[in-house]
Amino acid sequence: MYVYLSKILPQLVMPIAVTMGLILLALILLRFDQRRLGALALWLAIAVLWISSMPITAGALYRQVESSYPAQPLSEIPQSDCIVVLGGVVQPPMPPRADVEFNNSIDRVYKAAQLYRAGKARMVIVTGGNQPWETSRWTEAELIHGLLVEWGVPENFIVLEGSSRNTRENASYSKNIIDAYQCEQTLLVTSAAHMPRSVAAFTSVGVNVIPVPTDFRVADSAGLTVMSFLPNSDALKMTSSAFREWIGRWYYALKGWN
Repeated sequence: MYVYLSKILPQLVMPIAVTMGLILLALILLRFDQRRLGALALWLAIAVLWISSMPITAGALYRQVESSYPAQPLSEIPQSDCIVVLGGVVQPPMPPRADVEFNNSIDRVYKAAQLYRAGKARMVIVTGGNQPWETSRWTEAELIHGLLVEWGVPENFIVLEGSSRNTRENASYSKNIIDAYQCEQTLLVTSAAHMPRSVAAFTSVGVNVIPVPTDFRVADSAGLTVMSFLPNSDALKMTSSAFREWIGRWYYALKGWN
């Protein structure tokens, strides 16, 4: 039940859900002849959706969530005992797909392979299971395993943890493997926006991690243009992702997982 609630409840405060709620409220108010209040709710809905969908809004918000840990050149990343890479990056090759489908966070897997090839650690731990409602016969850790092998990591230096369903479980279940392989120092690889919550989760279970952020999605631009203020679906998705990450951090702090 916790997994369902942790995935569903944050959706209720996303910009699209707030917009839909305001439109529903406007319809109810108009139905009862509350035209002024109904019009106000409708204009608020338009404002929430427009502002949330502007690239300038999305960029400003997402830059905040991914700014805690700056990117590091490979040469500056210290030698460690193992690499832990978090899932949430691929979808299984279910019809009509013939291959594994990547999402925007696939940088995590490439970074883990890059670290291994650079001799930064002796093994890679992949943590990522499936959600209860997913029907794939492969865990995400298994799918990532195949990619790591393709990208130069030997099979016998990859260890899979395929039971975790969220960041907290990533940390808890990975700790057993980290302890078993006596990894005193661990390179933690995940998206820059996700890194503060991931570090907090691993630290709370007693794992000493060195953050290696990747998947930075906001880059410096030449400046503002008219397109910065015109709404688009990609910007709305980025704004929603920023809100989701803030909610996750707040919840982890509330639970003492930091």
